Amino acid sequence: MKLLAWLGSTMILGAILAPLIFYLGKWMAELPALEGYLSATLKRSDFDRYFNRAMLLAALICIVPLLRSLKLGRKSPSLKPNPFWKSHFLGGFFLAGGFLLILGCTYLSLGLFETKNHFDFRMAGKFMITALAVGLLEEWIFRRLLLDAVLRTSRVFIGLFFVTFFFALIHFLKPPDTIDLQDADVKLTTGFWMIGQIFLHFGNPVFIAAEFATLFAVGWVLGWARLRTCSLSLSIGLHAGWVFSYELYRYHTMMPKRHSPELFLPYIGSDLKSGLIPLATVCLTGLVAAIWLHSRHRKG
Repeated sequence: MKLLAWLGSTMILGAILAPLIFYLGKWMAELPALEGYLSATLKRSDFDRYFNRAMLLAALICIVPLLRSLKLGRKSPSLKPNPFWKSHFLGGFFLAGGFLLILGCTYLSLGLFETKNHFDFRMAGKFMITALAVGLLEEWIFRRLLLDAVLRTSRVFIGLFFVTFFFALIHFLKPPDTIDLQDADVKLTTGFWMIGQIFLHFGNPVFIAAEFATLFAVGWVLGWARLRTCSLSLSIGLHAGWVFSYELYRYHTMMPKRHSPELFLPYIGSDLKSGLIPLATVCLTGLVAAIWLHSRHRKG
């Protein structure tokens, strides 16, 4: 109930903050002191991007009272020192990122996507930092704090299912790609309207199969890795590898205009996380990780 209260509070606060942050960003974009890259970024960012940042800020604000109410200790009762943390992290990173990039290269070879930018090492470095930050933060929140809290009063399978569903739902709270909202149409209530548009997705079975199922599979593999190793190293590596490859591919490629995003659904979506084929790739990654861990255990 506390987790559901956190989710509800995050959505309400995020909906309130989104238009305010949007107005603030557009005002700052006109300041002469910010002229340059920052000003250009603020000007070209649409409401969808401000909405995402508002939801992230709201989640961080609301998690403070949540953590205090859960009364979690500094040490997790289910985590143990991992002498293989380096190999688990690196193995997870290259396994998840490698399979996802192989899928992306297959899309390119079939003409389903095309390149739009030359490879940029600076952007690759930026994506690496983002991937590491996201992997560390989200695994600490979902697989350390929330999973420990849920496992206090539930069986392992039920706890893993609940946290995985919660993880997928949180990542599902993003504006649909089909929404074309002009800056002049943004009002103080636009954040709540956007939340309504997001939940309309749950009435579309094709979209559920194409995207929500993949997010659920990602959360399940990450949760299994944390429980299997009694450590966060492997789950952080897997998470960071997926984020890095996804962002790198999204920056350098695009779906050709002759292909609509709905053309190949539910099998292939507009990016590397949408569709049944990415879902199968995530499941394959988890299977190979399980075989790898079993092999290491037998050798040890």
